[in-house]
Amino acid sequence: MQFTYHGQTYDYTVTRKNMKNIIAHVRQDGTIWVSAPYHAPQAFIQEFVKANAPQLSEMAEKAKQQTADRPDFTDGSKLPHLGEQITLHYSPVPCCASISDGVLTLYARSPQEAELAHRQWLIDTCVALYRQINREVSAHYNRMGYDVPLARIEIKEMKSRWGSCTARTGRISMNFRLMQYPLGCIYGVFYHEYAHFMHLDHSKAFYAVLYRMYPEYEKFDAILNHKQKG
Repeated sequence: MQFTYHGQTYDYTVTRKNMKNIIAHVRQDGTIWVSAPYHAPQAFIQEFVKANAPQLSEMAEKAKQQTADRPDFTDGSKLPHLGEQITLHYSPVPCCASISDGVLTLYARSPQEAELAHRQWLIDTCVALYRQINREVSAHYNRMGYDVPLARIEIKEMKSRWGSCTARTGRISMNFRLMQYPLGCIYGVFYHEYAHFMHLDHSKAFYAVLYRMYPEYEKFDAILNHKQKG
């Protein structure tokens, strides 16, 4: 089935289930799926989709763009890393992953192997980098007279947040996806979350601490806000 919004036609698939309400969702590839009760009339489903056309079309276009931007992991392809584009190079013989002069060398014989090897390298790099920055930021806060702990770091892939702080337990969660963005963005999120050890809200007092500790925060936060909204 199809619907049209602002001159653009979108296909959607309807599946019937034992449920009470109609639910629509967009998959990662941009396809639209609608789940509906067995008894729901077709016309009612069409009206539901029409009423939600603005949101569904926006989500579908965003998903399609993200799919188009996704690296194909072929030899010589470009990968986002810390705000830059690095080049992927296949090694013909087994080796440890290494990066030099913007070239990431991995042992891989196919895009599937390269993607797995890249993810493992990125996880290892992320853990080491986040631990280092965590120590730096904690030490900086303490040097500036703030009594903060050395936070316990939890790395996650989050869709709507770059980080979070649980001050009561001394834990900070950091988004794995930050590894795509400039190093200053990662520092900005760390400084932001550490400021929550003094102020749980986003009050003027919170931002006074944050800007004192990381004067460039606004510059790098703008980059992340643009990416999050886009």
